[in-house]
Amino acid sequence: MARSVRVEAAAKVNLHLRVYGRREDGYHGILSLFQAVSLSDSLVIRSLKESDTIKIEGDFDCPVESTTVYRAAEAYRARTGDRTGLNISVTKRIPAGAGLGGGSSDAAATLAGLEAVLGAGVDSRAMAELGAAIGSDVPFFLGPGAAVVSGRGEIVEPIEARVDLSLVLAFPGFPVSTCEAYALLDDRRPDDSGEGDPGPVDIEVAYRGRPGEWPFANSFEPVIGAEHPRILDAKAAFLDAGAAFASMSGSGSSAFGVFEGGGEGRALGKLRDAGFRAWAASPLARCLTLY
Repeated sequence: MARSVRVEAAAKVNLHLRVYGRREDGYHGILSLFQAVSLSDSLVIRSLKESDTIKIEGDFDCPVESTTVYRAAEAYRARTGDRTGLNISVTKRIPAGAGLGGGSSDAAATLAGLEAVLGAGVDSRAMAELGAAIGSDVPFFLGPGAAVVSGRGEIVEPIEARVDLSLVLAFPGFPVSTCEAYALLDDRRPDDSGEGDPGPVDIEVAYRGRPGEWPFANSFEPVIGAEHPRILDAKAAFLDAGAAFASMSGSGSSAFGVFEGGGEGRALGKLRDAGFRAWAASPLARCLTLY
């Protein structure tokens, strides 16, 4: 059992995101292809001598008690009954409200890190249940780096990740609220059965092909792009720089480009000159790395 552990918590992009109408339980159904990428937050988790204490350090956009890190720590303690004191230091690099899954990844990293430090014997299924109670995307971040995700986001079917791609991510400097994004989608597209859409197997088969031939799309992009044209400006900059595929990630506000034959440097320059925060990124085979 370790006294401390460092966890790299990867961001993700949605290579495909189809959002269906609201279900009877109030959630929207989705069908998505998640890919972990190398932009990451870093968490250092240490046990403390004093019991029943949680100290969290980091630059957050909300009170510490509202963070996914704190909620994950509380959920783990409630499940295990372990009251060991904890210090969790978080270095944020993934922008909040960017559609890159930073909060969900941090929650997953907290759960995995606590298990490494405290060794309470929480198995993978129980860990996924804890994660799903914090947020729909958290179970994905506990596993491999690529998955087809469905249901409300809790059904995660891992697939072998491609690591032969190059990406560039762009953040326009402002967040997009997921709740507001869904409200806009409901208002402008109130009914969507998705009849005739490709299924999970079709999506995986397409993923194995060339990015320039991907049939992927993001249901949020037309709606959010109309409200925030800079997101579409980023997509256009990627394509102009030679990206084989470009899209918005999640419900925004970030966009990304996938490159096959160069152009990443040109894209980074164009986007940074236009005031975006931009990063070169690589796809990952796993979402979390523990040291």
